[in-house]
Amino acid sequence: MAKFVEMFQNFIFDMDGVIYLQDSPIPGAREVINYLKSAGKSILFLTNNSYYTPEYYVEKLSYMGIQASPDRILTSAAATAMYLKKHHRLKGKTAFVIGGPGLEREIKSIGLELLTTDSGRNAHFVIVGWDTNFNYEKMKVATLAINGGAIFIGTNYDKTFPSGEGLWPGGGAIIASIEAATDRRAKIIGKPEKFMIEAALALFDGKPPKTVLIGDRLDSDILAGKRAGIKTILVLTGVTSREMLEKSDIKPDYTLKGIWELF
Repeated sequence: MAKFVEMFQNFIFDMDGVIYLQDSPIPGAREVINYLKSAGKSILFLTNNSYYTPEYYVEKLSYMGIQASPDRILTSAAATAMYLKKHHRLKGKTAFVIGGPGLEREIKSIGLELLTTDSGRNAHFVIVGWDTNFNYEKMKVATLAINGGAIFIGTNYDKTFPSGEGLWPGGGAIIASIEAATDRRAKIIGKPEKFMIEAALALFDGKPPKTVLIGDRLDSDILAGKRAGIKTILVLTGVTSREMLEKSDIKPDYTLKGIWELF
């Protein structure tokens, strides 16, 4: 731990597969976070999961003995709302959202009117994230809207989601199905795209060289850090195995068996 404490001031932690798997904390997570806080380090929790609100993660982390405030949690849903507000005129516009309550709340917060499946085919934006209630009707409405000219936005492209029983289909799998139906590529906001990391870095006073990103995915966490010019640590408690790492062209700066090896 001493090496990393000396090298970095800002620590960005992915959560799924790094801090916990589904509802089970990963050994050492609480101790590592509390130690870094006691050492005066800045911590941000970052997740491509757009389904839940920051308050949900505050409660979940608290249950695991980790204290965080909502402004220290950046979801791909929040990053998507930031992107839309920065790059599009939203006044009077509508959106058909495929996703959970976290994504719906963020999109409402920037003034877009959310349409249902009854009227969604006329939406100005189709915004897609992880949706455990995704079905053919939603895919159909999204397809009609996009073919009719709607702007197609995806919160993240993670095709799988780590759980205690194995990999579940992720938001990227849903986005891919709509891309197949429309022959259109979504504009992706979450990791590994730079926008989300730039939004995270804006929350720190330190410069990028003083920042490290800890994640479990090569193609999202580690690639995002590389694109943003910050150091990366891969942990092998989530999606990526040692064999996958050896075969990949994407290499982290450091590799650990799990977060506990920061000690």
